[in-house]
Amino acid sequence: MTNTASNTKSYFDIHTSGIGYVQRAREVPVKGGRKAQPFLACTIAALVGPAEDAILRYFDVKVSGAEAKKLVQGYVGIDDPKKRPLVRFRLGDLWVDPFIRPKGDHKGEPAASLKARLLKAELMDRAELAKIEQYELITRGIGYLNRPREVTPADGDPFLSCTIGALSGPIDDPDYRYIETIVADADARHLVRRCAQAVEAEKKVLIAFRLSDMKANPYIRTKGEKAGEAAATLQSKLIRIGMIKVDGQKVYPEKSEAPTSQDATAAEETVGAEGDTGIPQPAEPAAREPEAEAPVQAPALAA
Repeated sequence: MTNTASNTKSYFDIHTSGIGYVQRAREVPVKGGRKAQPFLACTIAALVGPAEDAILRYFDVKVSGAEAKKLVQGYVGIDDPKKRPLVRFRLGDLWVDPFIRPKGDHKGEPAASLKARLLKAELMDRAELAKIEQYELITRGIGYLNRPREVTPADGDPFLSCTIGALSGPIDDPDYRYIETIVADADARHLVRRCAQAVEAEKKVLIAFRLSDMKANPYIRTKGEKAGEAAATLQSKLIRIGMIKVDGQKVYPEKSEAPTSQDATAAEETVGAEGDTGIPQPAEPAAREPEAEAPVQAPALAA
């Protein structure tokens, strides 16, 4: 990590944090001759939802943090469910890897693995789980607001949705992670609707966001040159907006308001590094093809 003289960040982060189990700790060989070094990988089985009815969300991760490596290394080759360590974790560089299931009852169906880097993992005592009522899987970052829209499903209540082009990587050459979101918080809905006119006018609307319950939604492409191939979208719930800039000018929070959240503070550090949103706004992603949602089970993992 490198910092500027003003202590602002020189790259964009997307961080996902939660509680879960470390599974399938392993050394992954790398092709490329004698100089190629294997890397440490594992699966994080994140707990999501009410404690009495929690589900597992799987992330296939490369272990990057120094302390996380020390922890995970001790479990290589050990996959007894009773011995899997429970950890508080933080992931970075989230992305989705779609594929078509090659065998089994769901052969030929689309699926997707959630991928990331494991930056931090701290052991937890399983007795602590008794104190938890709701398992949160939280993702924080900054990105461009796209396609705010009111959705009225055929059978269900209408809701507000938007796409976030989340920024990841070096400020001078970032990548974009497109995340389809349902706006699940009243304050966030107010702010997204407030920005709709600016988005429609093709202004750059940059937000600091907090998302809940990240997941992958796989499908089969039906149009174009890639028809028949697997694809996937990242999907989540938008639960907080900590900062908004329109064409480089901060419009929320107001100058009289001090940042009230971790999201806003982190955004100020990062956005300050890239100045007046001098990076190009990504082209708006094509709308996802309307396909029936396929269930995502435990992902297929690298050897």
